[in-house]
Amino acid sequence: MHLAIMEKAQFFHYKTQETFLHKVPVWIKILLIISLAILAFYLPVKICLVAYPVLILFSMTALRFHISEVWSDAKPVIAYIFLLYFATILLNLANHFSKIVFPVSSWEEVYGGLSRVFIPNLTYLPLLAHLALSLEITSIFYRTTSHGQFKDGFAAIESFITRKDEAPLSDTLALALSFIPRISTFWARLNRAWLSRGGKDSIFKALSLFPKLFHVAMREGYEKSLAIQNRSL
Repeated sequence: MHLAIMEKAQFFHYKTQETFLHKVPVWIKILLIISLAILAFYLPVKICLVAYPVLILFSMTALRFHISEVWSDAKPVIAYIFLLYFATILLNLANHFSKIVFPVSSWEEVYGGLSRVFIPNLTYLPLLAHLALSLEITSIFYRTTSHGQFKDGFAAIESFITRKDEAPLSDTLALALSFIPRISTFWARLNRAWLSRGGKDSIFKALSLFPKLFHVAMREGYEKSLAIQNRSL
């Protein structure tokens, strides 16, 4: 039971429900996800900061997303925040020590003002706000649209554009979209295997698991591409 909940909570995984958004025609959802995700990067920051928690509340109430699913989809934004903050500290340190004239006359000249090094750079706030809102919009559509539905939606759009019954690109596009949640599934399984063998969360874990993740992802992509080619024959 616990593993099933964790599996469903993986990043951008489809959630089986009977909500109104699950029943919206897929080609409409595909057009919406593209337009709204792009629009999120052009909205004022204040609107993004308000819209983001509103969308989270909407997903948990109207779409019945579990808190673990919301947390899973928010992790990339949180990781990006820490990455930018760490980069800010490095830049502040480099800027601080570049202003020191050597040889120094006192330790105060070296260590004075170091507290300002850890002050966050708020110029990144607009980028983070836009990224968070765009990811939340994308998360909602991923969790309400299965891989097969994405394929049918792309096929409908492609057939409408080309005016042909065949839709050779739909399989490729659907595969590309489904690869993001698949990678998170691969990582979760590798991580569980690592922890079950007594491994610890560390840099060594990342160095050990990332090559395996790359290998599994490439093999999955190759096998999927072969399946698509066989179906087209």
